[in-house]
Amino acid sequence: MEKMHYLEHEDKLVFETIYDPTDVIEENAAIRKAGGITLGSKGQELVLAMRLPMEHVQALKNMGYNLLSPDRDESRRAMLFVQQNQAMFLTTDKKMIAERHQKWR
Repeated sequence: MEKMHYLEHEDKLVFETIYDPTDVIEENAAIRKAGGITLGSKGQELVLAMRLPMEHVQALKNMGYNLLSPDRDESRRAMLFVQQNQAMFLTTDKKMIAERHQKWR
């Protein structure tokens, strides 16, 4: 659920996303404790780095972090914000999101 507030003293319109992420946070803690989830075959491995409820994706967007942006740098910036400030949404204890994009030549 989203609420809209007007802060008169700052002359700002603020959007607040209200939801309960408890289930996702508890499941993420269980996945971290179990050692994470690795997917793949034929020697390829993909590691599940984070799980977020869609309401949290919207809350991030309201904070200025667009996780679903087509711009790779913007989505990376959003993932870095979650990794650095909201570790309860990570499914691994490792730092999976690089601060810079590796460019291969």
